[in-house]
This record gives sequence, structure tokens and C-alpha cells, in this order.
Amino acid sequence: MKRSAEQLIEEISGFLVVYLKSGEIGLNSFIKKTELHISQLEQLLQIHFLLKDEVKEFVRDLPILIRKFKTSTKVKQDTYHGQIRGQIDWPKTINDRLRMNAKNKTIFSVNERNRAYAIKENLVLLEAIQTLHTILYRTIDSEYYKRYSWFKEWETLKPIVNHILYKNIYLSRVRTEQKHVTDRMILDTLKHRNPLYRSAATILHQYRKLLSGDINQQEVQRLLRETFVYPQEEDVLFELYWVVQLIEQNGKDAELQLMDGQNNLVAQWQDDTYLYKVYHDSTGSENIGFHVTTDEVREYGHPFINRKLSSMAEAQSLASELFGNGFVTSTYWSGRPDLLVEIYEKETNKLKRVVIGEVKHTTRVEYAVTGLRELVDYMKLIKDRDGEYLDTNDEVEIVGMVFTDRIDGRERNGQDLVIGHVSKNSVRHISF
Repeated sequence: MKRSAEQLIEEISGFLVVYLKSGEIGLNSFIKKTELHISQLEQLLQIHFLLKDEVKEFVRDLPILIRKFKTSTKVKQDTYHGQIRGQIDWPKTINDRLRMNAKNKTIFSVNERNRAYAIKENLVLLEAIQTLHTILYRTIDSEYYKRYSWFKEWETLKPIVNHILYKNIYLSRVRTEQKHVTDRMILDTLKHRNPLYRSAATILHQYRKLLSGDINQQEVQRLLRETFVYPQEEDVLFELYWVVQLIEQNGKDAELQLMDGQNNLVAQWQDDTYLYKVYHDSTGSENIGFHVTTDEVREYGHPFINRKLSSMAEAQSLASELFGNGFVTSTYWSGRPDLLVEIYEKETNKLKRVVIGEVKHTTRVEYAVTGLRELVDYMKLIKDRDGEYLDTNDEVEIVGMVFTDRIDGRERNGQDLVIGHVSKNSVRHISF
């Protein structure tokens, strides 16, 4: 039976929370393989923020709470000639006339009262609403997310945010005097007696904590559950699961650092002898490549190859003529393995081993065989930086791994091929 998303989430969430807290985690390559229409971890965290119960409750209650909008009154004392603005302060008026010109009866000292809108709690409120508006109208494609049941409520909540931000006259006046909101201002407002400001400070405080990586295991589980529980997303979650397994089983004594490296570098660490680099959905570093050109295969002149190249050229010509958009014909074959590990000897900085992984979230033999075929292609067609096939280099070992759910059948665990699977109660140990 195929392992459920809930089981996968439970096993990897504890591992991920450590790196979310460090601020170094890079899940972007996994996110881009989903149908979420986002490209960065920050956007995923923002969606998670919108789905918090307290955030939705704040927006639901906002039209009522905004009626408790607070202002402060400032008294400005000034002296006027020939006009009166505010309440006359007679004792000071008499003193001013004696001081300036006792015969001038047009001198008045007045106390002018002005309403102040840009007070601390209103600045916090404004930033909380602006944060929601930016996420909903600029950062994410919120119209697209209506297709998901977990986002459906924002179809009615989204217009509330827009209306309050641009139609509320009091917030408009705060916006004209907007200032930077410090963490101290938010913490102070958390204690406010008015629920309007207390709720605004609460969600703004949570938002800043979330983006800074201050997130616990339950939050990570909820984050993955809300965004990776649909069929295609489950496949990506399964890939993330195996990356976590590879790192946990091979780098326990090493200091790990997950990052947004070039070309989907997910993690790297080192021991006394080797440097390990783990990639996801990637062709790896500049030292290897998965690319065969049409010029390269044209040299052999086999009738099938000649016809295949002729077919590509004719298809490209027709596409340009009929659709005004052709395609590249210089590539005969290329690939991007699901998982890739490059292992370098630290002393010489030479590549010593390449581990190629193909992940299939399935218990069906037919689907697993498809992954096996793709994997063997990668193992046979991988090249070094000089364009030579890597399996002809005796100094570099190539290992292939197929990762599936439990599938009945014969197992092979030789020098060049490893079958990894998830069983009901355990994970098969996979080592480099």
C-alpha cells in the first residue's frame, strides 16, 4: 500500500524544522515542481500565514472592529494676530499683549486641538492590513488558489481587506503619515485593551516570526499538509522525503546546511575525507552533464538516427511555419535526475563518486520499471565537464538508486544499482 502524505509529513517535519529555524533552508526546487504557482519558500510561508485561523478571524471581524478606531488629541498653543484658531487662553493672551503691544486688541493666544491618527497602534494596524493586501494582490495568485478547498474562504475575505485599506478614511490619514513599525511597537500593542489593535499586533507578530524561520514541528506539518496533500504534490513530497532520508542516513555526524544553491543544490556537508553535495531535480554542477547533441549522434550515420534527425528538422520547420514558434533541434537527449549526489575528495577536489536517484511514488511495478529505465539512461549518458562519458572514467564511480514504495519483487543491491523502498514500519537504509 502506498505510503500516505500524512505519514511522509510526520517523518520529515521534525527534520525540516531545524533548518527553517536556521533561515538557510531551500525548498524552492520542490515547490517549483508542484502546481502551486509559486517559486519561493517565502511565498509558501505567506500562504501558510493566510491559512491561520487567527488571521482569517481578524479579517472576518475587521468591518466591526474598525469602528473602534482610536485617535489621540494634541493641543498646540500658538499666538495669532487678527484671527482666532481654537480656544482662547485669556491669561496668556493678556500676557502676550503686554509683552508685545498692550494696545493691540487683535493679539490672541489660543489652544488649538488636533486629532492625531498616526499613533503607534494605528501604524501597527495599517501594516497588518497592508501585509495581507500585498500577499493577496501582489505576491501570490490568490484567484488561482480558489480551486483548493483550504483557500476557498479567502474568496470572500479578500475584498474586505481591499475595501478597508482604501475606503476607510481613518486608515487613509494614517497612511499619509506612515512610519516604520518596530518589533517593540508590535509587542506593546499586543497588550492593548482594544481587540482591533490586539488582533492586528498578534497576526503581524506571527508573520514576522514565520518569515524569520521561527516555526515549530506542528507548523511545519500544517504547512506541508495544506500544500502537498494533492496527488501531484504528493509525488513531490515523496521526493522531499527521500532527500531527507539520504541526508539523515549519511550525514548524521556532519554539520548540515540546507541552502538555495546554484542549480537546485539542496544540501552539502563534509567528513574527514569527502565533500558531499546533494541536488534535487537538477543536472548538478558544471563538472557533469546530462546532454547529448544532434551533431554528436549524426556522426554515426545509422539509418534510424538519420531518419530521427530528419524528423526533428522537419517538425521544427513546420512548427515555425504553422505556429510561428519552433524548438531547439541541437539537443538529441537531455535529462534532470530527481536526486543527485556529487562526492569529492577534499584533498584533491576531484570528483570520486556520483549517485543518481530516480523517485517514483508508487507500488506499481510498471511505474517503477519506467523509473528504472530513466535511471539507467542517466547512468549511461552522464558526461564529465569535457563532454566524455563518465562511465569510461575508472576514477569515478557511478551509482544508481530507484526509490519507490514497497514493491514485491527481486531485490538487487550491487555496486552500481540500489533499490530503495518504504515499507510499512521502516525505511530501507540507503548509504553513499
